[in-house]
Amino acid sequence: MLKVLLLIFISLSLIADEYAFDMGEIEPKTYEYNGYLRLDNRVQQLDNADDDYQNSLHLEGLFNFSYFYEMFTFKTSVMATYDHIKDKTAQSYFPVNELYVGAKLNANHTVMVGKESLGWGKGYFFNPVAFFDRAKDPLQPTLSREGYVISKYSYNKSFSSDLKNLSLDLVYLRASESLNKDYYTLATNQEESNNIAMRLYLLWHDTDIDLIYNYSDVTKEKIGFDFSKNIQTNFEVHGEYAKVIDDNYSYLLGIRYLTDFELTIISEYIYQSDGLNKEQIKTSMVTLPFIAKDYAITSISQKEPYELLYFSIYYNNMTNLQDLSQQNKIGAAYSFSNNIDLDFSYNINSGSDLSEFGKKQVSDFVWLRVTWNY
Repeated sequence: MLKVLLLIFISLSLIADEYAFDMGEIEPKTYEYNGYLRLDNRVQQLDNADDDYQNSLHLEGLFNFSYFYEMFTFKTSVMATYDHIKDKTAQSYFPVNELYVGAKLNANHTVMVGKESLGWGKGYFFNPVAFFDRAKDPLQPTLSREGYVISKYSYNKSFSSDLKNLSLDLVYLRASESLNKDYYTLATNQEESNNIAMRLYLLWHDTDIDLIYNYSDVTKEKIGFDFSKNIQTNFEVHGEYAKVIDDNYSYLLGIRYLTDFELTIISEYIYQSDGLNKEQIKTSMVTLPFIAKDYAITSISQKEPYELLYFSIYYNNMTNLQDLSQQNKIGAAYSFSNNIDLDFSYNINSGSDLSEFGKKQVSDFVWLRVTWNY
């Protein structure tokens, strides 16, 4: 009997050791953080005959931090940048992208106040319905962007029906000389304003749908709609439509396709009724992206070609469909095991002398980017 008990004890000990775990590993963390340090160096060829080539250095650091306490969430995202062009530019910038406190009142209701980047819209390169977001850089569409100071209420509810999920966001944004100055300058023509946005999200079957309304006490109201649907597991279509009441409108249609050999294709068509036509572009001095009436943008990337692990190649094209000028980028990226990413690309602007991309100060450049993620 003693031998049997001894065998049972040894067996239980071995089983316990096999399935032993640390309770600390499953307990929710009270905080989390991540970020990166980045170096960008561009050797640029200029159209200016006095200075054919130029070296542009950009240093950037991002730190994201979240702290959780009971019903509260504190989040901040801070960035530091430094730009240097010999004998021309040396400047630093320290934006706070996000800084807010949120409270989950119960399973369905959440409130938040502070600075947040909402990230509305389904488009990869451009978002007509992102009424309270800063515009994306088409060369770096996934880059972290600075948000606005807002207050927000959110309601969320899940269902066991064709309508699988419903959520409602109510957002208030005050714009003045001292608060949300960029919005005050660009969206409300330097008039102090009170702005409200409402977004209703629906997950209907397997289709994501957003209905958006924007009210301002100094500018015209706006309405928006977007959707995203997987036709197949590897083929997605998406779109956005936005309209200023009694005024202009814009829309986007796009696809995302992944082949069985991991080639990813993202292609989007963008139209803006108030965009510039070919003749207007010739005399325009505006250097902001997306000034024309319509564009076609495509990104093609191949993961691990020829079975080269952690290596990828890509090609991006942005075409102004009014004057047919283009911005092209071809590059390669490699991810090291120590969280360092290396990206090397060649970029060229092409078109007639008075076209959007043809009259850019930089005609082409070689771009090296090194990023350490943590």
